[in-house]
Amino acid sequence: SSADTGCAGRRSFEACPFYLGERHAPAIIHAVFPHLRAVAILRNPRERTTSAFNDYVRVGRVRRANASAAGMEALIFEKLNLLRTRQRTLESFDMRMLTSGVYIYGLRAWGDGAVWPQRQLLVLRSEDLFEGTERMMGRVQSFLGLSAPFSADALAHVHNRNPISKARASPRLNQALDAFFAPYNEELYAWAAARGTPFARWENATQR
Repeated sequence: SSADTGCAGRRSFEACPFYLGERHAPAIIHAVFPHLRAVAILRNPRERTTSAFNDYVRVGRVRRANASAAGMEALIFEKLNLLRTRQRTLESFDMRMLTSGVYIYGLRAWGDGAVWPQRQLLVLRSEDLFEGTERMMGRVQSFLGLSAPFSADALAHVHNRNPISKARASPRLNQALDAFFAPYNEELYAWAAARGTPFARWENATQR
């Protein structure tokens, strides 16, 4: 999500999940909107991946015939294998269902302080936003310099837009995803700590 605070008294907002993974986006956007502030809301990448599968089903990128837990597992394991055998890379477009959860890849470009000012980037966990919406939206409000508080009524309508029956990951798939994302998550935690903004660790499926 982003907000341009360049004009006194006016705010323009946009939400897009794809800018974070584009390494050239920060420089391009900052050149056009130098005052824009960005909010990155990150979900446990294991959960984000399975959610992406269900969203692909919703929009037709995955056929309904494959919209089962077994179909999801087969597709994601195929992508994991393509990356493991180096037939694909993190940049490969057809890997985005999986690799969009490698947040550190894009955050390094957004948060290096040279291309994008550190004071203009706020990184949050979606889990914290859902569990403590009022408190987290207070942080967002302060970051964006908004004086009027978000109404309690508005905050009561936080929901998942995906209405379809969702395929759920098996313990085997969750463990495989945790193993894949683990080194990237460790880099994310270290990156956040170095910026002085520690980032709480996500739950690991093997810890359940």
